[in-house]
Amino acid sequence: MRALVNIKNIMILGAGVYQVPLIKTAQKMGLKTLVVSHLGKYPGIPIGDLFLEIDTTDADRIVTAARTHHIAGIVTSGTDVCIPSLGKVVDALNLPGTGFEAAQRSMDKVLMRQAFMKHNVRSPSFQMFTCSGDAKLFASRLGYPVMVKAPDSSGSRGITKASSENEFQFAWDRASAVSRSGEIIVEQFLDGMEFGAQAFVHGREVVAVFPHGDTVTPGPFFSPIGHSMPLMLSEGLQSKTARVIEKAVQALGIKDCISNVDLMLVEDEPYVIEIGARMGATCLPECVSIFTGMNAYEHVIRLALGEHPPIHITAKQPNACRLLRSAATGRVTTLSAPDRVLNHPDLIDLQWDVAAGDTVRAFEVGPDRIGHIIVKGETADAADRLANDLSEMISVSIVPSAGLSCSSSQRLNC
Repeated sequence: MRALVNIKNIMILGAGVYQVPLIKTAQKMGLKTLVVSHLGKYPGIPIGDLFLEIDTTDADRIVTAARTHHIAGIVTSGTDVCIPSLGKVVDALNLPGTGFEAAQRSMDKVLMRQAFMKHNVRSPSFQMFTCSGDAKLFASRLGYPVMVKAPDSSGSRGITKASSENEFQFAWDRASAVSRSGEIIVEQFLDGMEFGAQAFVHGREVVAVFPHGDTVTPGPFFSPIGHSMPLMLSEGLQSKTARVIEKAVQALGIKDCISNVDLMLVEDEPYVIEIGARMGATCLPECVSIFTGMNAYEHVIRLALGEHPPIHITAKQPNACRLLRSAATGRVTTLSAPDRVLNHPDLIDLQWDVAAGDTVRAFEVGPDRIGHIIVKGETADAADRLANDLSEMISVSIVPSAGLSCSSSQRLNC
């Protein structure tokens, strides 16, 4: 058994469902986990070795705590809002990872787009506004449909497609409700195939790119609800995708992390929609781990500790995931999965985030999830169909806020 003095402290920003595997993996690696979050019913709080009650956007307090506890690394997963705080700690303590200025560019969509323009990264045309009237004029000149976004939100909050001038004000108001700065982006709508990738960045170098299929809700919100791997791209498209991601990483200055990239394929050309200085959410670390045979959580922790683990792909197992969702806002009465789901030979994981008695929101964006399902298959398409089919067999009974009871599959509107 190692002496206590040799145990390294790692700081994990956030305590939600996407940080739980990070906490557990770090503990299995023999690290002491310092979990930073504001107080609440978050599953990571009770399992961390030390809970620090600090808002993850309070960078100065987090830097002080990091110094006090002599951390060896800092990391998060599945969330953008804490990335600037992570960057400040990286700079202040000279730790591996993405520094503050690059973190700001990866978090703020205006700064990101400006960096993309400067470095000729293929991405949608845009402008930033604080006045809805000026924004509406720009949208008319740009041509509908357009995308309207809050520049500093995460989890797909405040992102809406406006297909006409009549829909613009709704999209503007929705983005304004979550914009911290009061600024709003109006962006060219790209019509093509939406997909994503997880880019492994060692130092400043992109050493591996793993594209994945994306399943999103219908417009106007387009929230991710599932992914599948591998995404079968031609050799030429794989090369183009890797090159545009490398340019985006360099443009922002992302370092030592697994980076989540949102892309759109338009007429055989990949465009970068957004790129983050952290792993994706919606089970993406699990999907990458299952496909490659590597533990993505362990990999990103080792990067945060200054190591550059080798990329060894041993599995190549096609897989897919779906978020479990509620169609209504209200109180959960029962959660039910039949035996044909629980005993399916290709089921990898079924996880509930909630229990009977909990209050849930009607699904709109990723944080509204109530669980997930992950499956394998002979191909990514087969796995994706299975994930969808099994998720539709799962029932959630809810007493909606309006007071009417309903029993629903994931697709029911009630």
